Amino acid sequence: MVLEREIELKVPFNGSPREAKARLFAPEAVFAPVSVLKDLRRDGEVVEGRLSASVALFGEVGFPFRSRLRADGEAAVLEALPLEEPFWAELSGRGEARERHLHYRVRLRVHADLPDGEKWGGRAFKRLAEATFQRTLERALAQLAAEVSGG
Repeated sequence: MVLEREIELKVPFNGSPREAKARLFAPEAVFAPVSVLKDLRRDGEVVEGRLSASVALFGEVGFPFRSRLRADGEAAVLEALPLEEPFWAELSGRGEARERHLHYRVRLRVHADLPDGEKWGGRAFKRLAEATFQRTLERALAQLAAEVSGG
């Protein structure tokens, strides 16, 4: 199962254009206070962490991600790198400094390898799990947007 969402985030920022550009290239600092992003770190051009969500049927589930950070003119671009995990996420996007905020357009693809059910009970469980993951992802993204924008 793959769930994909795109969101726009605006992070208030009152520094100089030079400070704004430096901030764009420090996502581990900008998004550190966000509760759904855990273990956020950057090593050179690689940004890693995990999207953490409480899924009703599974408890706390972490979706690790790894992305490459690069410059595109004045913008910071994240390119998702694949992982070989049963539960993982692709985090990609673009950040730019605009007036008094940092503007990010982020695409999140969550991968959850759920086994196919052989009988009706297993198939029903899989449909229930997929619906639960979808609702949880929506809540996590709403929480991410609210925490980043200060609302």
